[in-house]
Amino acid sequence: MRTKRNSILLIFTQSLLLMISVGNCKLNLNNPADPFSRSFLETLLLNAYFDSLCDPNVRGNIRLGSGTKMIIPMSTKTLRSGKTVVTAITEEPLVWNGTSDGIHANHQNSTFNAVTFVIDRHFSKVLWLDYLGEMSYGIEDWPHDPIVSVEEFSNGDLGYFVLVNGTGRASTINGKQNNVSYYLGRYNQDTGAIVWQGYANKDNTRIALSSYGLKINDRDEMVLRFTSNAGATPSSDTVGLSFPSLPTPQTASNGSVTNQTEVGIAIISGDGEGKIQSFFPNPGNPTETVDHFVIGDKIYIFGNTNTNFVSTSGHPFVNELRSFIGIANINLTWDSVGYFGTSASTSQTFIQYVTYGNGRFFILGKSTNPFSNAGTLYPFEGLGLNRNYFLASSAINSTTPNWFQFLGSTTVQVPQIYPNAFTYRSTTDEFLGELLANDDGSQFTGIPSNLVTGSIQNPLGQVRAKLDTQTGQFKTLEYFNGSEAGGNNVTTLTNQTEICRGRLVKTKFLSPNSSSVTSIRSLEVSTRPASEEP
Repeated sequence: MRTKRNSILLIFTQSLLLMISVGNCKLNLNNPADPFSRSFLETLLLNAYFDSLCDPNVRGNIRLGSGTKMIIPMSTKTLRSGKTVVTAITEEPLVWNGTSDGIHANHQNSTFNAVTFVIDRHFSKVLWLDYLGEMSYGIEDWPHDPIVSVEEFSNGDLGYFVLVNGTGRASTINGKQNNVSYYLGRYNQDTGAIVWQGYANKDNTRIALSSYGLKINDRDEMVLRFTSNAGATPSSDTVGLSFPSLPTPQTASNGSVTNQTEVGIAIISGDGEGKIQSFFPNPGNPTETVDHFVIGDKIYIFGNTNTNFVSTSGHPFVNELRSFIGIANINLTWDSVGYFGTSASTSQTFIQYVTYGNGRFFILGKSTNPFSNAGTLYPFEGLGLNRNYFLASSAINSTTPNWFQFLGSTTVQVPQIYPNAFTYRSTTDEFLGELLANDDGSQFTGIPSNLVTGSIQNPLGQVRAKLDTQTGQFKTLEYFNGSEAGGNNVTTLTNQTEICRGRLVKTKFLSPNSSSVTSIRSLEVSTRPASEEP
């Protein structure tokens, strides 16, 4: 019955679009943000069709990797069609559907490569897999930001943005000119066919190897976040990214400090044509970004910096790393920037992960000292340079988090690394995720005992947290083992996202033992009925 109903809706949608195309010439405009354009109505009708595909009871499991090499999960995105797209960095070719070849390019040089694959909506198979390029220039064991970025266009195509080295691809709209360049591509979601691809080039003495990413706005434009390095002989960056039709930056970087890093934004049309780029100059060093989001005509940028951006103020302790939330407009200038973090010297406050849901951003980071207006329910634990997690939330159009909470211990610092595993779940209106627990297996202090369950006996213990979105109050805090006895068979959740009415898609890495997690991993992507989620 569901299949028949979906087919009828799809036929109706296609027929209506055909009538619209014939009846109104203005609707040939390709702008999904324009209510009078064909793309706007296409998107509206296709979304209605995609909503009808939602099945909260799907179950499936996809595992890739031999278990003898390194794989680093990056992004896991659920698509409106019910499919899932995953990106990762892999040291080995991955066997899928009986082959280890990519549909356009193969794994290169027995080193790290960017890989992407799409899983069907029934979670029964990999539809296609491709390698986007070599990444042997130096990757952290546990990157904080998803440096193999993928996002969905309004028609379901997939956009990619990743920094690669090695041999460039042929048949591009802009060739690879340097050893390290940004790869941009637009793929058909269903088949993996390339709509267009090219490289955004930059002088390799001025390119930063992290703090970049992609989002797609309502006009189907690719909003690229990138970072410039001032180099050993610092100077202002007036060039930015080199890409067809992309003008030079309307505002140059500051470039006054050796190896200074500064954030830039570039916008590329969905057809692969450059539109605008600009830097957000900052006289300090470093400035690092963790993620950005595009909502309407605003670009929300989250990161850390050691001083104020030009023409802004409020940094809690200049010349030491603190966090910021910035809102930029379509002209790529700041509307507002807010800073937060400890005012104590020789300390750090830094964001490491951000996600979004129901009009709110969830922010996860660490701080080595408390800061004002924070920890209203759960204060900072310990004294003096005692690293705690901080959890915070901010709303649209705000650069000031409306709540902060801390999670830590009076005697032990929280781990420096963590899984990027938080998401928003609509059916329960909560942020939920998993964190690495204290290395010694002890529990966090300062949390009411009635909220805490479970225990840790084995290495790499973890804690599953659920938070109220309005207040940051913990609903539950559940401790569990991340490995078996002796630290064998490590399982760590790195990504999760809601796909349908409370059903989550989760990406984990598996490692033989706790001593091999930085060198040997395989990858598992799974889903199960929403009713079975903890």
